[in-house]
Amino acid sequence: GRCRLPMCRAATPPLDKFAVASASSLAAGHELHAPSEADLAREGPLSREQVAEFYESGVVLVRGLLQGDLLDRVLAVRRSVGTMMPNAETYGTVKTEAWREHACFLDVALRSPLAAAAEQLTPDEVRGAGRGKPLHVLRDGFFSLSPGKRGCGWHVDDFFFWPTKRDGPGPGVNVWVALDAVDAGAGGGLAYAPGSHRPDFLPQRAVIAPPGEAPQTCEMQSLSPDSHAALEAIKECPALQPGDAIIHTRFIFHRGDPHTSEGGTPVARYSVRYVPASSQLEGINFLPPEEPGGPPRRVTLSGVTIDGAGPEHGHFPSTELRET
Repeated sequence: GRCRLPMCRAATPPLDKFAVASASSLAAGHELHAPSEADLAREGPLSREQVAEFYESGVVLVRGLLQGDLLDRVLAVRRSVGTMMPNAETYGTVKTEAWREHACFLDVALRSPLAAAAEQLTPDEVRGAGRGKPLHVLRDGFFSLSPGKRGCGWHVDDFFFWPTKRDGPGPGVNVWVALDAVDAGAGGGLAYAPGSHRPDFLPQRAVIAPPGEAPQTCEMQSLSPDSHAALEAIKECPALQPGDAIIHTRFIFHRGDPHTSEGGTPVARYSVRYVPASSQLEGINFLPPEEPGGPPRRVTLSGVTIDGAGPEHGHFPSTELRET
């Protein structure tokens, strides 16, 4: 019955072990800086009001962020993505580096309004030594939540899904785009807790990643019902249409929303995590098998920036947005 995902094992030291960062060290709960007028005025796919909401709440819902031909290409393949976690209790399909199966996911991650939104929300002055350089994709994830699966409980990403130092440069931007409709109250979508990136919610971080112990990323409800209830009390879980996006900073608590009935079809979404080029890798990765059909190769990430990483560390491509 326990979560068997790689990020749920004793794969890495807990969050508080990693505390060396950019120009100024950021205390836990203060990773997202207050915006300047220049931040709010930056051009991109988001309105000034949406940028302000991201900085205030740590999360913003953006309707129709992905549209047109690229959305159509992704929708055409969303039912054929393989899973790296067969028989998981949480999701029907979980897949990282989805572009290895379908190139359209690389276009979404690097060349779409998702990438443009992440760039817009990461001003040069918070990129540290990555000033003037494009962001990198730290981790992508294709998730399909099937009826009968429970989703991953309230969590912030651990050091498999977010393998950089806690107080690294930039806010860390995670963009989720819906690939199926989510009806209000039916389940299948993504719940999030606005404002949960702040210090008041540090105890919740410790629940799922206690110092010196193995992280239990998806198990908030069983580990601390009170912590779970505090997040439930402030959650939002919007209805979605394909192409709608939820954009949040690294330390916003979020969870999969289980289907309320056994009927229906899986609900797919794709997420991309963006960080500045100078971010220090710290965590784990799984590389493709050396031989077809073999096991993935686990590697420890440490002592290298994301723009200095080689094939032996993984694939962390940078955004490729056209100048306007």
